[in-house]
Amino acid sequence: MAGSSKSVEKIVDAGINGVDAMFYTDEEKAQHKAKMQELYFKFVEISANESTTQSVSRRMICMPVVYVWLALIIANVCASLFAPALDTATITDTIKQMNTPALAAIGFYTGRHIMGELNRKK
Repeated sequence: MAGSSKSVEKIVDAGINGVDAMFYTDEEKAQHKAKMQELYFKFVEISANESTTQSVSRRMICMPVVYVWLALIIANVCASLFAPALDTATITDTIKQMNTPALAAIGFYTGRHIMGELNRKK
């Protein structure tokens, strides 16, 4: 009798755990997000300790992307203000496609400074 109740309990626990694993709850999302932020901060710390030569070469590769992105934004704003009849859809689409790489580059190279400032305020 005791053996069968333990078997039923194991089956019920396995069923509950199986159903629980099927859904991605808000709590699990929050835990995942916190873990991702923790890993990003570790990445920034590790990257900050790299040699100066690598940092300079990466910035030299990164900055043209940021400059082109900013130039497109300025061109789009100017075209909208001074030539409203001009179709700026192509420029706008290009800007949307460049948002992620440009912002990632900016975040990567300014992340150490921003994190340092946030830590000083605590």
